[in-house]
Amino acid sequence: MQTTQTNLLQAVRDSQNREAWGDFYRIYAPMLGNFARRLGLDDANIDDVTQEVLMIAQRSLREERYDPAKGRFRTWLYGIARRQALAALRARHRRTRVQRVPAEGGIDLLAQLEDPHGEEAAQEIWRQEWRYALLEEALRHVRHRVGEKSFEAFSLFAIQQRPAQEVANQLGIAPASVYVYKSRVLEAIRQWIEQFEEPGGPEPTETHHDR
Repeated sequence: MQTTQTNLLQAVRDSQNREAWGDFYRIYAPMLGNFARRLGLDDANIDDVTQEVLMIAQRSLREERYDPAKGRFRTWLYGIARRQALAALRARHRRTRVQRVPAEGGIDLLAQLEDPHGEEAAQEIWRQEWRYALLEEALRHVRHRVGEKSFEAFSLFAIQQRPAQEVANQLGIAPASVYVYKSRVLEAIRQWIEQFEEPGGPEPTETHHDR
């Protein structure tokens, strides 16, 4: 596993590096699928959009069309995902010839995606799914770094939200240790994500396209 996103993106440029592609797919495929699902696509379209985005991204990386100097990878990938999801939504509407009407108080995501000034909801969905994806990957890595007991205490207390005393009794530790383990794992997660993501940079403009 590449230890930073920059290293991973460089490794994926090698079409023969199956390990790097496996890492890339594991991190980003679920995120892309969840993003498409939350935009209202069905399962078949979700799979198609996910695979198409991944292929476009891999090809663009291999041909060095992604320029980190122009913006963050997560924003660049969002641009690709947004275009593919929008194309799938348009195709579905053409096939059914039914205008999607949002529920009361809801949002017509197709109309919102088509409006360059009104896509805040889609961007927020993307930010959420990006955070979830990195958190999931961070949990995989820090489990071995912090030790099994620390991670189990964190999982029971912070993720499953079991009472500290109950967790302490189950693991045979002091209740105070539960809070210590939680802080230790959270710090390890923070450090991993900070190390993995590339440094901040300018956001790419709409002219920074990949097809």
